[in-house]
Amino acid sequence: MAAGGGRTELWGLRPARLRRLGMVTMMMTVGATGSGCAHPGEHGQPVVRKLSFTGTRQVSAGSLSAGIATTATGWWWPFATEHYYDPFTWQTDLRRIERIYQSRGFFAARVVSDTVKPVKDGVALSVVVQEGLPTLVSSFTVQGLDTLDQQQRAGILRGIAFSGPFVEAKWQAAKATLGERLRNLGYARAAVEGRALLDPGTRRADLLLVVQLGTRYRFGAIQIHQEAAHRLVALWIWEQVRLAIPDGSYYTEALLGEAHRRLAGMGVFAEVKVSAGEPAPAGDRLPIVVDVREAPLHTMRVGLGAEFDQVRNEGRAIAEWSHLDFLGGMRRLTIHGEAGWAFIPNVYAVASDETAEGPRSGPVAIVRTEIEQPRFLHLPSLHGKAALAVERTLEQSYDAVGATLSTGVAWQPRAFLSVYASYNLQAYYLNGPAIASVSAAPLTLGCVSQTSSCFVLLSYLEQIVAVDRRDSTLEPHTGYYASASFQEGGGPLGGDFTYLRILPDLRGYYSFGAASAVTLSARLRVGELLHTGADSAVVTRFFAGGGVSMRGFSDRRLSPLLLAPAPTTQIGAPITLTLPVGGNGMVDGSFEMRVRLTHDLSLAAFVDYGQVTPNLIGPNDLPTLLWAVGLGLRYQTPAGPVRIDVARRLQLGRPPPLYAVGSGGAITEVPYAVNNDCFGLGGSGRATPVTDSSCVLSVAIGEAF
Repeated sequence: MAAGGGRTELWGLRPARLRRLGMVTMMMTVGATGSGCAHPGEHGQPVVRKLSFTGTRQVSAGSLSAGIATTATGWWWPFATEHYYDPFTWQTDLRRIERIYQSRGFFAARVVSDTVKPVKDGVALSVVVQEGLPTLVSSFTVQGLDTLDQQQRAGILRGIAFSGPFVEAKWQAAKATLGERLRNLGYARAAVEGRALLDPGTRRADLLLVVQLGTRYRFGAIQIHQEAAHRLVALWIWEQVRLAIPDGSYYTEALLGEAHRRLAGMGVFAEVKVSAGEPAPAGDRLPIVVDVREAPLHTMRVGLGAEFDQVRNEGRAIAEWSHLDFLGGMRRLTIHGEAGWAFIPNVYAVASDETAEGPRSGPVAIVRTEIEQPRFLHLPSLHGKAALAVERTLEQSYDAVGATLSTGVAWQPRAFLSVYASYNLQAYYLNGPAIASVSAAPLTLGCVSQTSSCFVLLSYLEQIVAVDRRDSTLEPHTGYYASASFQEGGGPLGGDFTYLRILPDLRGYYSFGAASAVTLSARLRVGELLHTGADSAVVTRFFAGGGVSMRGFSDRRLSPLLLAPAPTTQIGAPITLTLPVGGNGMVDGSFEMRVRLTHDLSLAAFVDYGQVTPNLIGPNDLPTLLWAVGLGLRYQTPAGPVRIDVARRLQLGRPPPLYAVGSGGAITEVPYAVNNDCFGLGGSGRATPVTDSSCVLSVAIGEAF
């Protein structure tokens, strides 16, 4: 085989033998007259019921099926699309099978026979393949890198060469990788020519890559193209591009991507394109060409949201209005509002007034106004932010009305790195379970003097550092994400609580297989809440469980529990429930594998683990982690993947502690048996105050992490 200019040509190979279509047609006619006939479908052709391959050891049957046009109709899905048999397409597919083998180095592979057999309501197709022996790579040479130093050559050639059978995909990938690495070294116009000399007789392949480096370019001037009617000052665009690409830096596609991300992150453009222009004759500088189109000045978004969990159902209407040039200077004003109704534990329990479930329902809402000032202190990497939010929440343990005021500065030295420092003032009126004991108040809400309700004021500083190298925030496949949040409350800042809250978050993603169809991912969060006084405020504590946390527990149910009456907004007579009160330590993590089945449908398998403790997390808590395994489906939509997960909690680890108010108001820990049924089915049927099932169903939009 010889290749030049990126095209591959095969030579010295006998073409696949042609088959007589008359015999196939006669077989189909005879089949139509028998009792087990192949009935034609609505297209006048029989349905393909089965497709099988014999003799395939080096190439899987799945790879062959994916590479041909003829497809078997799925039997496991009653609404599967029917695929029909076409004799002309089938003959072409037989040649495609041999071509698939040739692309993997098996140039002697032949289709020795094929059969079209009538079956009930269609036909069964079978192919017998003789694979032969592969052609092996005997040499791999790269020429034209003599002017590079040893370190540069080592980096350029790392992992390029390969051995074993000659595989066209690896050969093409080697050429593409070599060209990409040269461009990222500054050789923007480098050319790579590949020559593959194949000898089918000796089954040897001698591979040669010839490189023409050309000039090593640096980035030069920035050329900005805007619409005639534009609002954004060109200087602001220039600043963001120059932050990403310092003047005189060597050309790399990575720097162009960094400039694109910085401009897109400004949030004022509908379209952004950053590319390298043509250099001057005999010059070594490439201009940076920026084409932008500004987004509409005002935007309005509306939508609906819903949450379905075994302990909480909720529906919301959502609206958001933004002004991209509020009072000039591209200052952004955003007003976000949500209003809905929450049902605990679910709509049915509230509607039927099942008092044993402690049903509650009520309005939930939030209105948030945020203003963002770009070029804070006239520095392009700084953004000033201020926000005011008012909200009404309904949780299993309490309901609250609160307000939050925050102001801060975000620093973004790189598109993937951000640092945000802010001051926050939060005020909540909390209404919790009616426990006639002042000693129980710190455990339930963090209140220090009241029993079932109190006012909480938090004043704290917060710093968030985040590194985001994921390929997508909605559906990541590769890369990693790392962040850490620090809150320092009280002390000289005032407020009712003095505390330090730390929460790091690590996530990683790796994809492989054909078209990266398989994605492996992992996540780990470890939270610590150090405080002074009797206890911490419930709004600062850690809770786990739910669709974006440890999926073996329902929403916020992985938490220390309190045996208490439901909060006073319950419907019907008082009933004793186990209410999550949160903890001061948390470990929460997942391992997940996602496999794409079709273009829109994926299957996921996951293992989740976690623990929330009353005190700080220590080494002795790691052996007590709780574990769950599960399966899920994801269906792609324009708003992100719709996710359905079913998890089964394993009988491992230490269950969350259960507390009760004893005589004299003392708090005691109550032992209890774990409910091991699955959605009310099976299990030992042991009586227990904590009735949470060991199986959990969650439905959401977007990946869990």
